[in-house]
Amino acid sequence: MGQMATVSVIAVVAVVLVVASLLRRARRGECLVVTRHRRIVRIASGSTTLAVPGFHEVLEWPTGQIEIAVVVRAQTMDGQDVRALATFSVDVDPPRIGAAYIDPRAVLHTALERRIAEAVRARPAATLADERDGLRPAVDGIRIDGLAGGSVMDVVIDEVDLLLHPGRPDEDG
Repeated sequence: MGQMATVSVIAVVAVVLVVASLLRRARRGECLVVTRHRRIVRIASGSTTLAVPGFHEVLEWPTGQIEIAVVVRAQTMDGQDVRALATFSVDVDPPRIGAAYIDPRAVLHTALERRIAEAVRARPAATLADERDGLRPAVDGIRIDGLAGGSVMDVVIDEVDLLLHPGRPDEDG
């Protein structure tokens, strides 16, 4: 009888460990999406979900607002090289079942880099920091759609640097 009890205890511990390894827990500010072949098959309704290894993959998806810092180097309309640093607060759209999973932070970061670079190229260097015609009004409140979407709720242009290029030593002038 003692041997049967030992085997039962070992079996119960093994079952508990297996079930615990299948559970995933969401961090604060994130929800869990369950994917199969990188397609979203379900969104976890609570903060924990069960996934079968090798069949499902459980990934995080940010909920609410996230901050994304962007550094862009581009040329202005008047030919000046500048570097712009901006911090965006983006309200991330919820995931869609059936859509391909691509990290929403990376998608939004790339889209915001592109938008800032376009805004820099469309303006002369003297107006980039202007409150009315500068970079901030050009990107504040924009909507980003694509593989992951979101709305820019706030943007802070942290820095706009004019990059000076000294002449090469072999140049005259």
